[in-house]
Amino acid sequence: MKNPPVVKKLEIRYRDLDTLGHVNNAVYLEYFEEIRFAYWWKVAAEIGVTEFVGGDIPGAQFVLAETSVRYKAPIELTDTIFGAGRVTRIGNRSYAMEYEIRAGESYKAGAAVATGDVSLVFYDPQTGKVQPRPDWFLATVAKIEGRPEDAFLT
Repeated sequence: MKNPPVVKKLEIRYRDLDTLGHVNNAVYLEYFEEIRFAYWWKVAAEIGVTEFVGGDIPGAQFVLAETSVRYKAPIELTDTIFGAGRVTRIGNRSYAMEYEIRAGESYKAGAAVATGDVSLVFYDPQTGKVQPRPDWFLATVAKIEGRPEDAFLT
C-alpha cells in the first residue's frame, strides 16, 4: 500500500501465538481492528471529536458485513510489525477499507505478511437498522486520504 493515511505499530502478544509459534490466523482480524480504530481516531480529530467510546463516533456507528485476510508469511513473536489502512469505497450506507501488515524495522521498509479488506455498514444501535452515512463522512475521508470525493463513490 503506497502512502497510507494511517500506519500503526502493532504489538504481538504471547497469547496471539498458535502451537507452531506463529500468530494465530484469527488474530490478524484483531490487528485489522486496531488499524481501523487508529483510522477512526484520525477521523475524530478531523471533525473535532476528542472523546468517543469503542471507536464509535455518535451518528457514525457501524457493523462489519464482510471481511477477508490474505496470509503471505507467518508472523512470529520476535517480529516487529506495522499495520496500515485506507478507505477504498464509500456508499450511501456503507464503506470499505483495505489493510496491509508488514514485518520489518518500519512500515515503509517492511515486507508484507498479510493484506485484507472489510465492508462496513453504518448502523443505528437504537433502532437496530442500517442508516445512511453521516453527511460529513465522505468529505472527511477524502481530506484524510488526499483524494477527491468521487474517487470513493460506488
